[in-house]
Amino acid sequence: MSDHPEIAIDLTPARRNAERVRDMLVALRQRFDLTPFEYCKQVRIAPTETPFSHPRITLSSFVFNELDLARMYLHEQMHWYVTWFSHTHPQRWKELFARLRDRYPRVPAAFEDGGAQDEASTYLHLVVNWLELESVSRLFPREEVERHLRALPFYRWIYQTVVDDGQALGALYRELVMSPIRPATEMSLDDLELAARMDEAATS
Repeated sequence: MSDHPEIAIDLTPARRNAERVRDMLVALRQRFDLTPFEYCKQVRIAPTETPFSHPRITLSSFVFNELDLARMYLHEQMHWYVTWFSHTHPQRWKELFARLRDRYPRVPAAFEDGGAQDEASTYLHLVVNWLELESVSRLFPREEVERHLRALPFYRWIYQTVVDDGQALGALYRELVMSPIRPATEMSLDDLELAARMDEAATS
């Protein structure tokens, strides 16, 4: 008799959750033209993981409606856009961070305080989350998107800031040509290779 008898492992719930998100994403792409925001066309669905952007977009299964899926998906796509911008316009990228530090000299430096994982990431997400708000608001009414973002249990300070200071941040991003968002459909293969890099350019 084996010292290690076989056990039955049921992956059905995890597979079902992943397939549900896949089907939601397919339906979302049929309802809206997302191609201007799709800098990455490789998507991985991992039910228990935190969503992240590189080397391919990874989504979790903790979504239950189209708006929340659009928010998650476009958030990670905006990381690709920001990576492209940082390497294409490194001096503007450095100035952008300097201006954000001047405007917000103290920011939360931990998730539990409403920021990102550290101070640098919090400043980065002041850009990414603003772009997220802008892109998702092209699909759903802006007021609805803002209410949704304010209610999220993570990035609380960041989302509150990009909603409350949206106009001022938008003016800064337009000045430095981060906005309007350059569509993925207008980018060359070289542009998309820059967007695929694992790290943004230096900020100082």
